Amino acid sequence: MQEHHGVQVFHMLNVKARQVRRTPYGSVGELFSGDGIEMVWVCKQNEEIDPDWFSQSTVDLIMVVKGQLHFEFEDTKEADKILMPGDLLVLPPNTRCRAYHWPRESEEATVFLACYPLRCESNTHDTQI
Repeated sequence: MQEHHGVQVFHMLNVKARQVRRTPYGSVGELFSGDGIEMVWVCKQNEEIDPDWFSQSTVDLIMVVKGQLHFEFEDTKEADKILMPGDLLVLPPNTRCRAYHWPRESEEATVFLACYPLRCESNTHDTQI
């Protein structure tokens, strides 16, 4: 668990965060981690589409703040979702999915927030969506 640093403000559209991790599937910026919750922003633009499915054992709240985000679900009974700015997706535990910048040819970056409960140290969240 990280220590608190007092009041902090992060401008997510300028992709500011405590720390930023870049992956082939987008960048992840940690905004808060502690008191049982974690919040990150994810920025996707011209990223590869992850061939694997993402899943975690806790609920994940995902809100788009810029651009569009396309969600696919492994369970074909669940229709694909395209999220717009202001849309909030409640992703139930153990829901296998992947998400990517949409439309693919758009030059505008997609930025979204993900907020989820922290788990024990041995089972950490690895945001790749």
